[in-house]
Amino acid sequence: MRNKIFTALLAVAVIVLLYIVLTKKDVKESGITPVAKEMVKAEVKAVNKVIDQKGFEHAVISDKENIVSSISQLDSAAIKELDSVKAQLNIKDKQLKQWINYSVSLEGRLLQAQRTDTSFRYQDQWANIEYIRPTDTIGNGYFNFKYNAEINYAEYWKRDWLLGPKKHYIDFWVADKRASVNGVKRIKYEVKESSFGLDVSGKALFNGVDQRIYIGSEASIDIGRFNISGSYLYSPVVDRWYPFVSGKYRLLEF
Repeated sequence: MRNKIFTALLAVAVIVLLYIVLTKKDVKESGITPVAKEMVKAEVKAVNKVIDQKGFEHAVISDKENIVSSISQLDSAAIKELDSVKAQLNIKDKQLKQWINYSVSLEGRLLQAQRTDTSFRYQDQWANIEYIRPTDTIGNGYFNFKYNAEINYAEYWKRDWLLGPKKHYIDFWVADKRASVNGVKRIKYEVKESSFGLDVSGKALFNGVDQRIYIGSEASIDIGRFNISGSYLYSPVVDRWYPFVSGKYRLLEF
């Protein structure tokens, strides 16, 4: 039985190697200098600002914004900002996966102050501002200030229609109606997913033609969208092992 399983796995490996050899293309240097691409800036251009039902302003961007494969794709200003971030975190280039910066302003007007013997004070759910009056005619007094920021960050996906592709978004907001997002900066390094995968698993199969159940093991290899598998399954009805080889191509992903 082990020899038969080994033979099935070997057959799958041979098929995969033949596929790689036959589809491999030689890459030759053309000697022509490619057209220079525009350098990626840290500032995200497409920022969708939305006011939710509570009156909070959201800054929503696509998760595909400002993704680069290497630092060489960034402009000098973005590189300088990342250098500053890495210095603060004490990390190297290869350790940084993503950096996002939000510029936020808060503005409040005609805030009703409460007067005490020594100060004027304004207080709400987030802010506590107090002006301490001088004790003599020479001093100018001073302010005490405290702000409790409730910062929110969410990543999610949506579909435009039932069977449409998933669109992934990054959403940022401050839980204060006075807060407004002025701009978003983002740099994310592309994570290259392996186009090759190997899987060995147990398998059960029901054949509707002969009305038999088959059980055994299967080895499967993924090459991009292609999948090739070989299995060796046992039928308890006839007390016999059968080899199976199959292939498939992934057309859609959800």
